[in-house]
Amino acid sequence: MKKTIALCLGLLVLCVSGTYAGPAKFGVGAFGGVNIPIVQDDQSSGSIFGFKVRYQVIPILTLEPNISFSSYGSPDAEDFEYDVDGSSVTSYGLDVTLGNPVGKMGFKPYFVVGLGFYNQKNDQIDDVFGDPGSQTGLSGGVGFGVGFSPQFDIDIRGQAHIAGTEGDASRKSLALTAGLNYYFGAN
Repeated sequence: MKKTIALCLGLLVLCVSGTYAGPAKFGVGAFGGVNIPIVQDDQSSGSIFGFKVRYQVIPILTLEPNISFSSYGSPDAEDFEYDVDGSSVTSYGLDVTLGNPVGKMGFKPYFVVGLGFYNQKNDQIDDVFGDPGSQTGLSGGVGFGVGFSPQFDIDIRGQAHIAGTEGDASRKSLALTAGLNYYFGAN
């Protein structure tokens, strides 16, 4: 299943990139921030950081393959009966931004949607219940870029992540991040 999705995403990138006749614009970025669990008593807020590649398909649409690493905090003792450490989550996927063009200066608001794989680890819980493995998930949010030059901009976003788990349950979180992007070939 993962290989099929990865193959389809790769073919989509190749097909869409052939439709734009202008110069390809690529960038790389790094980001960090806070990851806040939504309706989860077994985790508390933690950190998130990651890396992405930005590929502008057309001036209004950009593809962002990415990888991120999150560490949740321990749950509050009042809300949880056991002393359990927070989980760590590694995710990798593809985000698509509508807005925030590569290499433009000024304020650039945008929408973002994504598809990814989320691998949650918690040694204490996994020993009892087993390793859940990677799960597919969706994300969406809003953000803005501030271009200081054609090569650099700051990227600030809020993005909700919903990752499936076994059964009908899901893990939900809100990532609030800020980062820096560097662009190659920007005019």
